[in-house]
Amino acid sequence: MGKPERRALSIRRPGFKSLYRADSPGRGTRTTLQRIIIVTGTPGVGKTELSRLLARETQSELINLGELVKREKLYRRFDPSTRSYIIDEPRTRRRLQSIFTSSTGKRLVVETHWLGKFMPKRPGMVALVVRLDPLTLARRLNARKWPKKKTWENVEAELIDLALFESLKFLGRKRVYEIDATRKRPLELLREALRLLSAGEGWHGLTPNWLARYDPVDLSRKVL
Repeated sequence: MGKPERRALSIRRPGFKSLYRADSPGRGTRTTLQRIIIVTGTPGVGKTELSRLLARETQSELINLGELVKREKLYRRFDPSTRSYIIDEPRTRRRLQSIFTSSTGKRLVVETHWLGKFMPKRPGMVALVVRLDPLTLARRLNARKWPKKKTWENVEAELIDLALFESLKFLGRKRVYEIDATRKRPLELLREALRLLSAGEGWHGLTPNWLARYDPVDLSRKVL
C-alpha cells in the first residue's frame, strides 16, 4: 500500500512563540529545547524509546508517567479487565505540580499515553504526538499478549486521532507537534522530532488519514 492520505483537522487554538531552538543529533554545540516536552500517543506507537533518546540527547530528566503512577501509588484501583491502573487525577496533578516546581531551570521529557486534567500547564511546555499505522499497532500489541478488547480500543483510538485531538485541546496547535513513526527507526524519529521542535512552527494542520486506508469494521475483524 502507498502512504495514507493526509487530512486537515479544523481545531484552532491560541498561538505560542517557540522559546528555544534545537540542534540536530551528533553536533558538538549545546542542544536547547522547550523546557517541558510531553511525548504522547497511543500505547505501542514507540513513545518509550523516542522519549529515552530525546532525554539523553537534550540532557533532560525523563519522567514516565505510568511508572510514576505505579511507583507512588497515584491510582484509585487496578482494572483486571484491561490490566491497567485507573489513575487518581487530583493526586497525580499535585505530584506533577511538585515535580515541575522543583525542576525549575531543568529540562523535562514526560512520557504519557494521554493528556487530561492531571497534567498542569506550564510555560515552555509542548507536546510531541507519536502516530503509527493502526495495523502495525495491532500487531505490536498482539505480540505483547494484550487482551483483544484492549488492543482494539487502542487501535480504534489511533484510527480517530484521539491522542492528537487531546493534545490540541490541551495546548493548542502552536504547542503541538506530530510525527508518524510508521516504518521509521528510533534514531530517524529522534532527528525528525528535533527538526520539528527546532522549527518551532507547531502543528501543520495535516494528519495521517488512517480511515482512508482502513475500514474500521474490516480492521476490527482482523484484530478481534
